[in-house]
Amino acid sequence: MNRKRNPIFQVMSLGVVLLGLTTFLRAQTAPPSEPLTPYGTALLDYKTGKYDEARAAIDVAEKTNPGDIQTEILKARILTELGDFAGGEQILRPLLTETGPLDVQLALGDLLLRKRSFDRAAKYYTLALQAKPDDPDVILKLVYAKIGASDLVGAGQYASRLKPLDPKNPYDDHASYYFAKAALAQATGNTQAADDDIQNARTVYGITVTNRYLKTYLEIFSSSDKTPSSDITPPPLVKPTPANSKP
Repeated sequence: MNRKRNPIFQVMSLGVVLLGLTTFLRAQTAPPSEPLTPYGTALLDYKTGKYDEARAAIDVAEKTNPGDIQTEILKARILTELGDFAGGEQILRPLLTETGPLDVQLALGDLLLRKRSFDRAAKYYTLALQAKPDDPDVILKLVYAKIGASDLVGAGQYASRLKPLDPKNPYDDHASYYFAKAALAQATGNTQAADDDIQNARTVYGITVTNRYLKTYLEIFSSSDKTPSSDITPPPLVKPTPANSKP
């Protein structure tokens, strides 16, 4: 028995065909993706650890867009990774104002932390924290700087402001709480507790997030002649020298 097709079904079918045809035509006529700008190339190389290539690209970006503050900040960060702390600081200091900018304060703090100028790093992180008082990553770096400056009490006070993962916030990817605990444990000689805290971070946040934090942790707390035996076990941390001891 022949049945008439439902008119609504016929209209819907035609709509599906037209939608598919439109999508196909758009795909055929869509412009090709634009190549990265020199700044974009430098940023990509920086984020993927290709610092020499990033340096070459950022030099081109400087010539293309002279005076751009984000270009200058990225160049300073690249120089920091290459160990040229003096060059990076020379770029960042003229960019500072009485109130920031925040990106410059953070970049200068990171440079000084890597340089192991812990008191000076703490100064710029403290300024940055005024603009972002609840930022867990800034607080964590203040913990690092305070430990490096032998101020374990101050480090503990900042660490107490960090909280573990909130199950109600699935977008939280800040492992600062566990790394602050690990840093304090290392500073007091409890290496097993430090290892456990880092392993807890890996369990909660996964390998990618943990390794991102671990990079800075090891750069700050490993000595130049020590190499970690694994990607989660930090080398022994030299205990901070008591303030009343002789140099």
